[in-house]
Amino acid sequence: MVRIRTQAGSKRLRIVSEPQTLSPNIYQHLPFEIVEEILSFLPIKEAKQLCILSSKFRSPTHTNRKFLFGKDLSNRCSRESMVQLVDNLFVTHRGRYIDSFQIYINPVGVENFLHKWLEICREKRIQELDLFFLEPGYTLTADFVNQLNKLSFLKLVHCNLELPLNLLSMANLRSLILRFVPLTDERIHALISHCRQLETVDLLYCTGLLCVEIYAREHRFFKKLRVAGCKNLEVFVVDSPVVECVHYYGHVPTRIRFIQTTKLNEVYLNFMPAGSRGYLQASVVEKLVSDIPNVKVLSASALVPEALTAKFRRGVFGEASYSFLNLMELHLIMEGGLFCNPYDILAFMKHCPLLEKLFIDIDDYTFDCGPYWELHQKSKMENFDLCFDRLNFIKLRGFKFITAELQLVKILLQKATHLDALVLVSQKNCVANVWTPYGRRYDKLLHSWKASPEAKIVTFEHLDDQSRSSSSSHSRDCVLSID
Repeated sequence: MVRIRTQAGSKRLRIVSEPQTLSPNIYQHLPFEIVEEILSFLPIKEAKQLCILSSKFRSPTHTNRKFLFGKDLSNRCSRESMVQLVDNLFVTHRGRYIDSFQIYINPVGVENFLHKWLEICREKRIQELDLFFLEPGYTLTADFVNQLNKLSFLKLVHCNLELPLNLLSMANLRSLILRFVPLTDERIHALISHCRQLETVDLLYCTGLLCVEIYAREHRFFKKLRVAGCKNLEVFVVDSPVVECVHYYGHVPTRIRFIQTTKLNEVYLNFMPAGSRGYLQASVVEKLVSDIPNVKVLSASALVPEALTAKFRRGVFGEASYSFLNLMELHLIMEGGLFCNPYDILAFMKHCPLLEKLFIDIDDYTFDCGPYWELHQKSKMENFDLCFDRLNFIKLRGFKFITAELQLVKILLQKATHLDALVLVSQKNCVANVWTPYGRRYDKLLHSWKASPEAKIVTFEHLDDQSRSSSSSHSRDCVLSID
């Protein structure tokens, strides 16, 4: 329905369309071929549900383009039933294209079926390939890989991948996810160099990698890189002017650098100590933080503020020279810390003038407050004179109400003049109910420290944490998850 309205003071007419409710029969006059084409883009399950009452479209799977057989299907039926179902759908498929193939299965013993299905996918110009194998045992051959000319998404879990050094396909690849995939440095470098359309790369728990050097100055769309759990990795270098997000989780590499990463906004650096490689040398960290001065979100293990703490540098005792002038969210992971104490955290925060959110995962870590702390840093912390004017949210996970933790909270509350909320989440298996007489004593003490009258202070037991929606965007689970 259309109404015509005149504008005040004007002879012009303005046509105003009212919302119309579409008739449920609007599609009944469409040609059969067009409706069939529309249905072909739906996942098989949804297409079947929509067509169950239709006499014309009783077999939408014959032309369906999305073959998605994920974890839900695998949990609902036996592997034999699943193989029979998938094989029947492939054999009876008469469409020209298959856009997506996803399967969640143990490949051992069904390799011949997998080979047949993948050959059909190749012939029908597959674009998205997601192979989640529960055990290793299947290999994508170099000959097969070299014929994936339309592929834009590749996810492999527990799957061997033969990558030809002279790669002729996958020029359109945008997303690459490899987990538990044996790789060599030369082949992964050749793959990334060849795929100029790449946007995201995940290398998770890939054995065989010693050196990951991402030289992507010619990659205009490269946005996100995740490297985690590659236990033999010695070198990690990223050279890209357009990358926006880098996640690294694993042992301390002997060399780690970010080169010309001018658009890098988010960085996750969770270093795991590994014997003699556990200590992160100050010189390595100072070069690292000088590479990422413009980040807005930073997640780092305790080894980072440890390495940047005041010490003798070139014969002179003092703090490292660095700054995070744009940093708005900081997430510190204390797991693996060697000697980090509350003052090291405050000293790190001094270099972040725009900081708004602070997350600290204390968990089982106990702050090191030994002789050096007592002699040099305790007095500096008590006389800390810098205010965190922009800090509005603080969350400490694994809080145990011990002296060092309370000293840190005291300074944070006193110096965060515009704080909105402080959230304390108790350690696992630790009861920290503030409504007990013991808890109310700490509740009064915490409120007496705050400089911001409007600040709310809440305490949760670990399992009852209701502030998870306010969690850091760089939680470890988020970084390592690929489902």
